[in-house]
Amino acid sequence: MKTFDDGLLTIYCVINNAVKGDKPRFVLKEKSKHYFRFETISYNRFYAAKQVMQQIDSMVSIWQDRTILADDVCIIDDTGEQFKISLVQHTYDDGLGITRLTLERIDEAYEFIN
Repeated sequence: MKTFDDGLLTIYCVINNAVKGDKPRFVLKEKSKHYFRFETISYNRFYAAKQVMQQIDSMVSIWQDRTILADDVCIIDDTGEQFKISLVQHTYDDGLGITRLTLERIDEAYEFIN
């Protein structure tokens, strides 16, 4: 059994906070917080992503949470960097449910909503 002691991350959904009729204004709304562990990105996964013009910057695992969706945003609390979740995999590790998240760094950071 591996531990989730690499830090704390927060999952956000992206919502349109613009007034009806105005230009869309996308902001982040908090969904959940999780302890996580970093995963190793295999060469096969890394180069398969490159072939379809995707960038894998990190992979993390958390206790299973089926509310997390691809295109949600993850912020690793230590760094404050924002990552788009490009792939969500619900699986098992030693019989315990985990969720593995493939993360892609976001160039232009979103604002937050309370």
